[in-house]
This record gives sequence, C-alpha cells and structure tokens, in this order.
Amino acid sequence: MAASNKDKELHQVQSKIKTVSGNLSRLKKQRSNASSELKRIEKQYGEISRTVQQLSKQVKQKQRRINEIHKELKVQNHWLGTQKSHLAGQVKAAYALGRQEELKLLFNQKDGSRSSRIMTYYQYFNNARLDKLQHINNSLELLTTLEQEKQLEMQQVADLMNNKQQQQAHLKETSAERKSLLVKIKKDYRSNASKLSRLKKNEKKLKGLITSLQQNLQDTELPEHTNQPFYSLKGKLPWPVSGKLIKSFGNQRSDSQWDGVLIKAKEGKQVQAIAHGQVIFSNWFKGYGLLVIIKHDKNYMSLYAFNQSLYKEKGGWVEAGDTIATVGKSDGREDASLYFEIRKKDKPLNPKKWCKKRR
Repeated sequence: MAASNKDKELHQVQSKIKTVSGNLSRLKKQRSNASSELKRIEKQYGEISRTVQQLSKQVKQKQRRINEIHKELKVQNHWLGTQKSHLAGQVKAAYALGRQEELKLLFNQKDGSRSSRIMTYYQYFNNARLDKLQHINNSLELLTTLEQEKQLEMQQVADLMNNKQQQQAHLKETSAERKSLLVKIKKDYRSNASKLSRLKKNEKKLKGLITSLQQNLQDTELPEHTNQPFYSLKGKLPWPVSGKLIKSFGNQRSDSQWDGVLIKAKEGKQVQAIAHGQVIFSNWFKGYGLLVIIKHDKNYMSLYAFNQSLYKEKGGWVEAGDTIATVGKSDGREDASLYFEIRKKDKPLNPKKWCKKRR
C-alpha cells in the first residue's frame, strides 16, 4: 500500500516536472520570438527615423528655393515697373517732338533739313521703344517662368510634408508597437538571474563577434592613410557624441564590468566616427541593438551601440567626424544613450584615456 502511494506521488511529481518543462520550453520559444520581433521593429524604426530626417532636410531646401524665387520675383517686378516708366517717358518725348507721323514727315518738303533731322530722332526713339518693349516681354516671360517654378516647388513641399506626416504617423505606430513589445518582454525577463544570464551571453557573443572579425581581417592590411597612426592619437580623439557619462569603463555591471562607457544623449543626435577607418559591422546585434564597429588599423577598433539609425554600411570608409549613426534606445532600452568602446584586438581600453579630456 505504501509502495503504491509512493508510486502515485512519483507519478504526480513526474507529471509536474513534465508540465514545468513544457512551460519552460514555451517561454524559451516566446523569448526567441520576442527577440526577433524586437530586432525587426527597431531596424524598421531606425529606417523610418532616417527617412523623416531626410524629408525634413528636403523640405528646408525647397522652402529656401521658394524664398529665393520670391526675391527674384520682387526684383523683376521692380525692374518691370522701372522699364514701363521709361517707356512712358519715351512715348511722351516722341509726342513732344512734333506729333509728326513718319509718312507725313516723308512728304514734307518745306524744310528738308529739319524733316531729315526729325526723321532721325523719330527712328532713334522708335528703336529705343522697341528695345524697351523687348526687354519688358523678356521680363514678363521670366516672371511667368519664376511663378511656374514657385508653384512647382510649393507643390513639391506639400507632397514632401504629406509624406513626412505619413512617415511620422508610421513612426508613432512603430514606437507604440515597440513599447508594447517591451512590456511583454519585461514580464518574461523579470528575474535578476535571467537578466545576469542574458548579459553574460550577450557579452560572450560580442566577444565572439569581435574575435571572428579580427580573425577575418588579420591578414588584411588597411590602406595607408595620411593621418597619424591610431596609437599616436591617444588622448587626442574626439568623443563620438556629447553627453553625460552615466557608466564609466570598469564600473560594476551585475557581476561583470563595463568594457566601455555609456553616454546619455538626446534620441536622434548624430553619432560621429572618432577616426579614419573601415566599417566592418553595421547591423542589429542582440544585447547591443543597432551596432556599428569600425576597424582603424590591424590592432584597433571602436564600437558604437544602442543606436536609433545606422548611416554607414559594412565595407564603407569613414573619416573622423563622419556621421555613422544616431543615438537611440535599441535593444529595448528605456533611455536614449550611446554605448562606446575602444579595443586593441580583443582587449577593451578605457575611452577616457584615449579621448580628449571632457570639460
């Protein structure tokens, strides 16, 4: 009887284990799906943000051209008024000259020298009037052309603004979708243990990525560059973005340490390359969101993570100060910031010792 009860208890325990195992399996699948969905949304969000910025730039350019056309129209209208005034003066002068018609002057033989002189003056005035009329016609045609160009530019601005509004609405929808997904993910990742595990896995994956990139490039020499070698720029490099350092190199991160710095900055602010180099990674990477890695020579590279949008593709060359991304919240972060690293091969270096002293 006791054995029978034990068997029953064992069966119940095994049943519970099976149920828990099934739940764990289901949670694991949900986490994987949520991570893939976050990747898709954040890449889409970044692309739309970049499109909105480009549209804003185009609208400003079109509005500047419209302002230029307004000025040109004002100048042409003023010139046209002046020419009309001059023409009126010429007509009055011709009238005052003797109110003689050309044919009448031809047949007037009473005073030949006077008639010849008046005919010459008459021809001068006539040519001058024709010349003024031609200039006025040209000015009227230019005014028509400018007015047509202005109407076209205004229509293009309206189209661009409409497109921008649509993109901004789409951006708002994507942001709401991202927020909803983050709420879901947070529920699945409340445990500090799972958070620590994720950090370790992400850190390990990033190190694996860096090692892989180093191995792929170890036999590839970057072209000679006129600038100083990277190692000689220690203490002189610009920071990729201005902002408050909220995490410094070596600060505690759960039970590990920060291999770089975290800079708090406004979302959408431009992120700039710190030195000449080649983009060797530009994509979404789990744990770091939209990530850019730049190879500066055979030993040194810099990393820029949590971006909103990526502006450079893998294989592209950059100079110091080039915009490579914009500050964001990718990988599900709540606050906008840039994670920045400098590495010598696999070894992380303290950016404070390499970049210019912050004021």
